[in-house]
Amino acid sequence: MKTIKTKFKFFIFLLALGAFTVACDGEDGMDGIDGVNGIDGAQGPAGPQGPAGADGTDGADGADGADGMDGNAEVIFSDWIPADFQGSSDSVKFMNIDFPPELPSAFSIKNTHVILVYFTGFGDGNVYLLPVLNFRGAQFTAGFGSGSAAVEDILIRAQALSGVLNEFQIDPSRGNRFRYVIIPPNVAATSSSTSRSKTMDLFKEQGVDIENYTEVMDYFGADY
Repeated sequence: MKTIKTKFKFFIFLLALGAFTVACDGEDGMDGIDGVNGIDGAQGPAGPQGPAGADGTDGADGADGADGMDGNAEVIFSDWIPADFQGSSDSVKFMNIDFPPELPSAFSIKNTHVILVYFTGFGDGNVYLLPVLNFRGAQFTAGFGSGSAAVEDILIRAQALSGVLNEFQIDPSRGNRFRYVIIPPNVAATSSSTSRSKTMDLFKEQGVDIENYTEVMDYFGADY
């Protein structure tokens, strides 16, 4: 009988223990607040340099630039030649300039070479490329082997637009003088008529204004 009571008590103890265990198993509580982020660690040393990448493909060649004037061209510059006009007319007078002996006649090369004739005078110090069609009432033009001049000469013609020529227009004491520049062809041409025009085109491509005496002298590195 004592053994049955003891077992009964032990059974009651187990029931009580189970009930206590169930009672202790409550709902989950709320999550706690996140903690403050820690301080970033110090930056580590740089890693070793990686291998060089493969070379890129070569780009396409650019377009060729325009050809410049031939640096070996034998450009001829005369000295300044004082005015020396002759003729019986008071309104029209002529002046011959001897052509350089190393070249054939002016007439024979006028279509192949560029022949520039510059004029300065009137006491203003400026330089003008002939023809000067109307300057202070006079016209100045350059011819190459025509009229009364020999074919090897350059012929300068002065003409008053009205009345007669005066000393300011033709008198060398006023500083009136001329200078020529002869530029040989330096580009291949199929005919003589195109050599001169191609040389003139090169001046334009290089941005040289042949009417500007200083630009032409600077281009060729010549003295003024």
